[in-house]
Formats: sequence, structure tokens, C-alpha cells
Amino acid sequence: MKENLDTNRSKRSRLGISPNLLIAMTVFIDMTGFGMVIPLIPFYAATFNVGAFWIGILTAAFCVMQFIFSPILGRLSDNRGRKPILVASILVSSMSFILFTVADSFALLLLSRIVAGIATEGAVAQAYIADITDTKERTKGLGRVSAAHGAGLIIGPSIGGSLSIFGFWAPGIAAVTLTLLNLLFVSFFLPETITHRQPNKKAGTLEYFYKLPKNMKEMFSRPQIGLVLTIFFIQGVTHSAIPVILPLLGSTLFGFGTVEMSYLFMYIGLTEIVLQGFVIAKVAQKLGDAKLIAAGTFLMTLGMLTMSLTSNFFVFMTSVTMVACGIGTLLTAVRSYVSKRSTATEQGNSMGILNSVSSMGTILGPLIGGFLFDFSGLTAPFLLNAAILTAAFAFSIKIIQNTTKDREETLQSE
Repeated sequence: MKENLDTNRSKRSRLGISPNLLIAMTVFIDMTGFGMVIPLIPFYAATFNVGAFWIGILTAAFCVMQFIFSPILGRLSDNRGRKPILVASILVSSMSFILFTVADSFALLLLSRIVAGIATEGAVAQAYIADITDTKERTKGLGRVSAAHGAGLIIGPSIGGSLSIFGFWAPGIAAVTLTLLNLLFVSFFLPETITHRQPNKKAGTLEYFYKLPKNMKEMFSRPQIGLVLTIFFIQGVTHSAIPVILPLLGSTLFGFGTVEMSYLFMYIGLTEIVLQGFVIAKVAQKLGDAKLIAAGTFLMTLGMLTMSLTSNFFVFMTSVTMVACGIGTLLTAVRSYVSKRSTATEQGNSMGILNSVSSMGTILGPLIGGFLFDFSGLTAPFLLNAAILTAAFAFSIKIIQNTTKDREETLQSE
């Protein structure tokens, strides 16, 4: 890792910017393009006279591809280098936006979402941060990349919404243009961090695909990591339900429309950005990742539990804030915890499997949340989320206990 850090410092002269900031800029540009089109997809699909089920299929198809390809791209980046995989992923992403732009049928729109799901470079960007930071700076670096991710998802929809008045093709063209600029940016300015590849370990994409179940099973079998992955899966389920159940709750309790919900989600995004970009690194130095995981699950649990139990607006906003802070804390702390317990040659694989587990939860969350809201009432999806998050909190307490025990055993052996 030290060699990688030294190598990156020597490559700063081209732009005079640290690789840490460069990868954050890459993620921000990529997610801005992604954010331009994602809110428009339900409206685009409606022009082809399809119902809610098929709109759900669009989301599910994207998540399934992420579930499959996130660990594959992560492992490829461990052996082939971060930069080539980032370049390839961004190129595939641009192809998905081209398909979105020219889609004249639901089948072509669905294909665009499938291709977009293949281009899942989040794990590679997180592994890049692991390459260029030591354990003390890891949480800070991952937090800033997460903040860049969130910032892109806030700015992108506002640009896409403004351009959509000209037609769905306009934000599609803008996303293609921005993605191609990002491709040039990464190709010319982002330094490689894997300086010593291992040719004997190179394998084809199909081989990585076949080994995916084995790799996931191996990760779940590791002490502590299995519990953390379970917590991250629960986070994926509960987090992904929010875009479905929160607008329904806001509309029922307070008469929120699309404008009010846009502001509410912008508030959630800004809360996560401030927390991940400026706060969490300082807190992590004092508490450590294990305690931050517990804090994140506790905040999410309490927020979900109280959100639907009263029509008081102040209580509602306090609950929303707790959930936003819990999500921001948990996303960063879990990635940091897993990264610090993975070797330098498996960072991409570990981050990929972590994101894959979250994607699995993302497939289930909206389906369960929407079903419960329709058939069991207003509070049911929030209470179910609180219940499974309580289990996640119990797991996080176990992680703290085991981590403390491991630290004490290490000190005694020394």
C-alpha cells in the first residue's frame, strides 16, 4: 500500500490534485449523469402504456445486474487495475444513456436499464480509496466519495428535470455528453493505484461469474464480516423502501405533492452529504467503525419507528433526520469496517460483494414496502422496517463485543 501511496503522489503533477479528490470528482460526475435520467424513467415508461408492475421491472432489472456485476468488476479491478475497469464501466454507462435517448419501445428502455446495471463502478471507486488511504484516513476517504455520490444524485435530477421540457431525449443527450467527458477525465488524469498486477491470477469475466457464489459464501463465513454483511443487506431492504413509502406517508399525513417531496428528498440528501463529507471522519476517530455501525442502525430504527406514529410535523421531520443520519453513518462505517479487514489484493472483491448484498436488499425493499402499504395500512411498512433494523442493531452490538474481545486478545499476545 505504501508503494501505491508514493506512486500516486508522484502522479499529482498533471493536475496538481490528490487522487482522493480526483476519484470523488469522478464519482460526482458519473452520478450527476445517472441522476439526470433516473427520476424520468417512470414517466418515460408510461409513454409506452405500461403499468406499475413493468415500471417496477425496470428498477428490478437494474438492481439484479448490480447484484451480479458489482463483485465481478471489483474482483477484475483487483487483478487488472482500477483505472481500466473504471474506464470500461463509464463507457458502458454512456451506452446505456444512448439507449435511453433513442428508446422508442419499452423493450429498448428495459435494455438501457440492464446495460446501466452492468456499469456499476461504485465498488471500484471504493477500492480505489482503500488503495490510497491508510486505516486512519479510510473512513474519511470513503465518506467523501459517498458525499460525492449523494451530491450527484441531488444535482442530476434538477438538471434532468429542467431539460425534460424539451423531451426525454434532451436529458439523455446531456447524460451521454457528461459521461463521455468523465471518460476523458479518468483516462487522462486519474492515476492507477494497482502498480503490481498479478498476471498468473488473471481470469475471464465468465470465470469470475462462476466463482461469485463461492466468493460470497467465503465472505459471509469470515468472523465479524458475515454479521456486517447481514446488517448491510437489512440496510438495503429498509433504505430502498423509503422512496416508495415516504411519499405515500407524506401525501397521507400532510398532503405533500411532488414539489414538497422533492424538497424533502433534497433535505435527506444534503443531510447525508454533510454527515459523510465533514462529520463522520472526526467521529470515527473517537468511536471506531464498529460503534458507528451500531449508532447508524439505532438511528434508523428509532426514526422508522416514530415516523408514522404521529401526524406532528416536527416529530416527522425529526424522524426523517434520524433516518438520514443513520443511513449516512451506516453506509460509510460498514464500508470502512470491511475494507480495513480485507487485504490489499481483495479490496475490489470485498467492496463489490458488499454492494452486491445491498443490491439484493434493494430489489426486495420497494416490493415489500409497497405491498404492506396497500394491504396492511399506513404504519405497517415502517414498523416492519423498524423490526428488522432492531435485529441489525442487535447484530451490531455483537460486533462491538467481538471487536473489543479481539483487540484485547491482540494486546495480550503482544
